[in-house]
Formats: sequence, structure tokens, C-alpha cells
Amino acid sequence: MKATRKILENRSGQSLVDILIGLAIISLGISMATILVLGGQSVLVDRGNATEARALARAGVEGAVLYVKNNWNGVSDGNYGLGFANGIWQLANSSDTQSIFNRVINVSTTAADQKQIKSIVSWLASPTRQLSVEQDTLVTNWNVIETSGGDAGGGGLSGDWQNPRTLGTIDLGPGNSATGLDVKNKIVYLSAQASDPKKPDFYVVDATDGGNPFVASSSNTGPGLLSVDAAGDYAYAGNSDDDGQLQVIDVSNINSPVLVASYELPGVSGSGAVGNTVFYDNQKIYLGTKRATGPEFHVIDVSNPLSPIEMGSYEVGADINDIYVLDNTAYLATANDGEEVLVLDVANPASISEVGGFNAVSGEDGKSVYLVGNKLYLGRTSGSNDFVIADASVLQSIQQLSSNNLGGVSVNGIVTRDYLAFLATSDSNSEFQIWNIASSTAPALWSEFNFPQVATSIDYEDNVVYVSVRSNDALRIITSQ
Repeated sequence: MKATRKILENRSGQSLVDILIGLAIISLGISMATILVLGGQSVLVDRGNATEARALARAGVEGAVLYVKNNWNGVSDGNYGLGFANGIWQLANSSDTQSIFNRVINVSTTAADQKQIKSIVSWLASPTRQLSVEQDTLVTNWNVIETSGGDAGGGGLSGDWQNPRTLGTIDLGPGNSATGLDVKNKIVYLSAQASDPKKPDFYVVDATDGGNPFVASSSNTGPGLLSVDAAGDYAYAGNSDDDGQLQVIDVSNINSPVLVASYELPGVSGSGAVGNTVFYDNQKIYLGTKRATGPEFHVIDVSNPLSPIEMGSYEVGADINDIYVLDNTAYLATANDGEEVLVLDVANPASISEVGGFNAVSGEDGKSVYLVGNKLYLGRTSGSNDFVIADASVLQSIQQLSSNNLGGVSVNGIVTRDYLAFLATSDSNSEFQIWNIASSTAPALWSEFNFPQVATSIDYEDNVVYVSVRSNDALRIITSQ
């Protein structure tokens, strides 16, 4: 009897354990099911929010593109919010809020003719979890391309520019050296000077295959050329002669260029009255001479390239070493120690006026100048502040952002693209230099190349850099790895 009771008690205890285990399993199952349901709901909510966020990001890009196209010069680099008022999209503030979403429109200038627009939408999926989506695009200012004669630099950077490589070179032969260049659609126009004035001073190089460039043609325009800028079917060259400072060359057939006009500047004389630098914009040539008797800065109408006509001039009282023109404003790199950059309003060439300037630290001359958005890049002659970046938002008060010592060398040419600046210098060990300018206040040397001689000028097109060199090995073509 006792044994039977003990068995029953054991069975009763075992049943209780089984019940407890069953309840635990059921509870765990319910918990897991709850987690799965809630997790699934969370995933569905995240997916729904992400879809809505992507739509907001896409709308942000589309609205910002329309605004930037209509207000190109009025949009500075930075973060904005997007709004819609009076039937038009507008950029204002630093972000905008749509329900649970925060949207930031970031605008950055990558080239004179191009801006990048990013639309970033973020939201809190939980108090400790933030999610975001992003869309971006590039916007091109076709007005800049049209007024520049189609010479706008092409596409952006790619590859490894910390390890650049030489694609090809061009040798002009002994006694000849390149003074300047311009590249348009992979055709390189070289200005040159030779020890013998009877040798060619203008070369057309076909660099369609950058690894195998070749001289398509050459011609002799006179005693030598100092600079060149190409637009349309013509190349405009600054001549070292003081009675024909502008040479106009028909290059519609690159195999047979023809000198079609030689223009003498009026009211200018002296040994400095030479075509030291030229810049083409909107059917006008902006030409700077060295210090001369008479005005050093000239605006010339070349709407008819065969018959150039002076529209106006301005006396600087110093060498003009480089010119950059954008939106009826001319930026001049000069040898004036008190104003290395002179800014002129050239909207009315018959009445040119000074609207700003920049006096860099120490007395080195302004040698080269380049502008992207509101950032001004200045190269100087040998000194301790060779490469300067400045904020030109207010022309009457241009502010230095950084000054960089390259070792007392001359920066003879500058071109920028995206986050890099490419420099042509006189440094005997690194004539070609690349600087990372992602931070305007703290640019950093990215990489460098040693050439046989001084680099005299530089240009960029489609992830390829072209450098003219003061030696018979006159052209270097460089790209990324």
C-alpha cells in the first residue's frame, strides 16, 4: 500500500514538472512569436520609411537642380533646406523637415561649369537607431561651356591620383620649348619659343590616344609665342613681338593651321608690350602684356576672328601674368606687390573699373590664377607663400584661407578639379604637383612628378592632365592609376 502511494506521488510530481515545462515552452513560443511579429513589423516600417525617404531625396535633387540652374552664381557651396513657394523651388536655411524626415541639400562646386548636388534624408527608426538615404547628381552650367568655346574640362576625377602615371610625351626637337598650352577635345595647342626664330612656334598635337600622341602640324607665326587659348575653330596666341601681340590661327583643319590675323594693340609701346597671357570668353579675347607704356590689359572683340577689334583697355602699371574671366569679371595675376590679384568689372569694356583685389602676404608676384565658385587659387613667383587659396565671395574684401610654402618656387599654372589642384611649378625636383584641396584651410600635397625642366602651363580634360615644359621634351600627358 505504501509502495502504491509513493508511485502515485512520484507520478503527481512528474506531471507537475511536465506542466511547468510545457508552460515555459508555450511562454517562450509566445515571446518568440511576439519578437518575430514585432521584428517583422519593424522591418516593414523601415522599408516603408526608406521608400518615402528615397522619394524625398529624389525630389530634393530635382528641386535643387532647377534652382541651381536658374541661380548658378547665387548659390554658394554649403548645406540647404528645400522649399516650394510662389510656384518655384527655393534653397534656404540648412535643412528642411518633412514629417519624421530631415532633409539636407548639399551643394559643392567641382569645376567652373559644374556643381554636385546631394540630397540626404535621415530619420530616427528608434531612439538609438538613425537611418538615412542619399541621392546625388552633377549639374552643368552650359552657359560657361558655350562662352568658353567648348573648352570646359570634361568629366571628373577617377582612379588613384596619389600614384599618377605618364601616358605620353611630345618632343619638339632641340632648341625649342613650350611656353603654354590649351586642350580641347583631346587636341593640344602648344605655344613655343625657339632659339632660332625661323623654327615653328605653334604646334597642334593629336592626343586622342593619350599613350601615343603625335604632332599633327606646326607653323611659324613670328619670333615666338608666350600663351595660347583655343575656342571653336580658332587658336588665339599671345605673341612675343611688340607690334602684333595677338595672333589668330585657324585650326579647323588641325593638319594645316593657318595664321589669319595678326593684331597690334593700340596705344602700347616698349619692350613689355608683348602678348604675355590670353584668355577667351564669349567671343572676346582678354590679353595682358608685361609692364608697358600704355595700358597692360586689353579686351578684344573676336566675333569675327579675321578682324579683331579693341573694345577697351585698362592700365595696371605692372606685368599681367595670368587672366581668368567669369561672368563679366576679370581676375588678373599681376606683378604689383601691393595687389597680386586685381579684379576688374569688364561688363562694359569701354569703361573697365576695378571692383576688388587681393594683397597676399610678402612681396612675391602673382603668377597664375584660377577660380572655382567663390574659391580663388593664386600661384606666386619664388617666395615663402607660393600657393594661396582665398575666399572671393566679397570681391572688395577677398580673404586668405591658406598659404602654402612649396619651397620658394614659382607656380606657373593652376587648374583644379573636384578635390584636387594640379600645379605647374619651377621646382627642380617636382615640377608637377598635385594638392588635395578638400579642405581650403589645410590643403595637403598629394603627389608629385619630376620633369627635365620647368613646367610652364597646365590644363585638365577628362581625368587627364596636360603639362607644357620649358624644354624640347615639351608636353607631358598624365593620368591616374
